[in-house]
Amino acid sequence: MITKGDYLLIKDLFARGMSISDIAKKLEIDRKTVRKYLNGEAPTRKPRTRNSKLDPYKNYILRRMREDEVLNSEVLLREIKQQGYQGGRTILKDFMQPFRVQKKSRQTIRYETVPGEQMQVDWKHVGEYIIAGERVQLSMFVAILSYSRMKYARFTISQDREHLLDCLADAFEYFGGVTRKILFDNMRTIMDGREAGQVKWNEAFLDFANYYGFFPRACKPYRAQTKGKVERAIQFIANNFFHSVTFSSLEDLNQQLLRWLDSVGNRKINTTTNAVPQELWLKEELHSILEMPRYDTSYKSYRKVHLDGTFSYKGETWRVPLTYVGAEILVKENLSGDIFLFHKGEKIQLNENVVYFPSKEKKRPKQRIPAVISASSYSVEVRPLSAYEDLLKGDLP
Repeated sequence: MITKGDYLLIKDLFARGMSISDIAKKLEIDRKTVRKYLNGEAPTRKPRTRNSKLDPYKNYILRRMREDEVLNSEVLLREIKQQGYQGGRTILKDFMQPFRVQKKSRQTIRYETVPGEQMQVDWKHVGEYIIAGERVQLSMFVAILSYSRMKYARFTISQDREHLLDCLADAFEYFGGVTRKILFDNMRTIMDGREAGQVKWNEAFLDFANYYGFFPRACKPYRAQTKGKVERAIQFIANNFFHSVTFSSLEDLNQQLLRWLDSVGNRKINTTTNAVPQELWLKEELHSILEMPRYDTSYKSYRKVHLDGTFSYKGETWRVPLTYVGAEILVKENLSGDIFLFHKGEKIQLNENVVYFPSKEKKRPKQRIPAVISASSYSVEVRPLSAYEDLLKGDLP
């Protein structure tokens, strides 16, 4: 690219009779370039590109939008400010706008339900963390009412059936009732496969479903859109809450999550319904469970008492009175690691009648040691419908 001064010099030299070849040699440029500018094409100056305050953060923003599908400018602004961003929100929104348009164009028609009809649930493995000195695999359970988009979530250290049922019971209490149907992913913990295209639910899960009175449904294999509401809820909670939270224990994390759901997660207007989930929740026609005892989600197994009055459980030896010799004892272990013994429906008192002998060969399972990492060590308040009527009259503290 030549300067405007060179352009004028080319014009002047040619006007004074110098040939194109001589001009090219004099200015050390190609003859085609001389001819181009003699034909009237003046050089244009490219506008100087100014460095933007957003430049150092664009790769991070692109990754959050493309991989995590975070399109909320307030969330991203808060995150990059924590990294040192000094600019404003306008240039961030301008940079994000093309990606928001692309996301909107990919949206598909959603299946909408009537009040009280359906709840969708699913798990998300969020990673490995050290909690209370133990290395655990942390998972997040999420449930969403399909009509109102009211959400409930809880972090656990396992995705087994007992934790799933306990999370479901918590969700029912949080919502104040149960929907007619609940849509599940193809979870091995509650399904025994399919036969002729029909789901075979395992007996323990069917007992839970019959107790609370809902019909389980499984989404079709390889059809993620079937449970799109809970998938989006998982992304929303993961990106807007978990991504920036700090916590000292599982109990602390879950308490923060409940406060966030009440103050932010269920108060933000849903872009599909154009309504606040807490407000639509008041119109949900849920089957009430307020008078029902909570379903027992403990681990259950039977052990036979030996001639010396002992039995083993998870590599540990326990002794009960000799009156139980030869009997089968029901061992119940709740998700906090507490153990209870029963015989023919009657509880055997642990404080005097049972002696525990720790095994020398085997250590107790890690998940039972620290009570603080219990996935059910906090209680979920049962909420009557009037609770949110009062809530919506003013802001939360």
